[in-house]
Amino acid sequence: MREIISYYAVTSAEFWVGITLIVLALAVLLLAVRPESEYADLPRGEFPSPGESHPTRHVSGGDPPVRVLPPNMRPQDGALIMREAPRDEIAISALLDLASRGFIELVEYRYLPKATPSIIIVFLRGPDETCNTEERTFLDLISVPGRAENPPYAKSHPFDERRFRATLEDLGFPPVGVPVARLSGTRRSVGEKLVGTVTKRVSSDYHWLRSGRESLASAGILELLGGFAATILTIILMLAGSLRPFWVIVSVLLMVIGAATILGASVRTTDGSVARDQARGFRRYLIETPLDASISEIAGYGAWAVALDCIDGWVQSLERLSVVQQVDVAESVPSLIRTSEPLTSWNQVGEFLSLLLNRLHADPESDDTKSPSVYVSWQDIRVE
Repeated sequence: MREIISYYAVTSAEFWVGITLIVLALAVLLLAVRPESEYADLPRGEFPSPGESHPTRHVSGGDPPVRVLPPNMRPQDGALIMREAPRDEIAISALLDLASRGFIELVEYRYLPKATPSIIIVFLRGPDETCNTEERTFLDLISVPGRAENPPYAKSHPFDERRFRATLEDLGFPPVGVPVARLSGTRRSVGEKLVGTVTKRVSSDYHWLRSGRESLASAGILELLGGFAATILTIILMLAGSLRPFWVIVSVLLMVIGAATILGASVRTTDGSVARDQARGFRRYLIETPLDASISEIAGYGAWAVALDCIDGWVQSLERLSVVQQVDVAESVPSLIRTSEPLTSWNQVGEFLSLLLNRLHADPESDDTKSPSVYVSWQDIRVE
């Protein structure tokens, strides 16, 4: 050991501090990279009956079988368990699911012909027994027009409800609901709370995600960033002649181990692997839809197309089905309304979904995460 310490030209204390840092980083890596498992004696995508015990094995490769029916979960749950989707995609999939079930409408609305389109959330009815926690909370929030928007945005972008209604009536879309919010000005905290509720349900209630995964990932990020900063600093000090190369080696190893921890960390429990296979199997169905499927039924899966990141594949399936099944596109997606031009093709529906993703929290004034403000309605702002 003395020869090794002597080779690196460091003191014994320095050497053991460096070794301790590397050992701790390796311990975190070993905790993080436990392989995910699946049930060995059940078909992929099938949950065991309550109380049953089944042997497990490492997750097998390849695609799960095609699943014709939607998974036993909400689209936003599928977005999280299949691919840990970004927050905005989870939120939009939840909104589209509410729209497909008749709670809200989503209206593309332009104030001026060449203006950037807004997406207006139109409230149709309140929550019922089919709604889960985040859906009920969101519907209660938007039941008062303007309350879901951040007040600075609502004040600088006053909404003209009469003009909105007149525009829809001129286009032959008499509004049956109440316009309540614009996606671009919707509070960021609303989306964060929605995603937080989904994450809690998937992690704590369903036990589909490994406990402690976030702490391990955070430790990996700390190692990566700390190792990178230390590498830069130690190289500078080594070139200046005030530090030995030993610390450059330690810093680089910490950075590499941190990256491996982030990339290799297992996420799902055994039940989580089943849920992921259900979502992946249904994604295959949306992309590989057979020609004898009902186009009206497939058209109702827009929320799943966003959740499972297959908008383009879903649209292509609808285009194939439209060759043999003639349907009115706009009537097939009644909760999506476009004022710039009628929805006449499935490509336009795909563009509509992409627009939803682009417009959510698009305005900087929607950000209330650093300075939360009270909930106020459009009427309260007008009175001011």
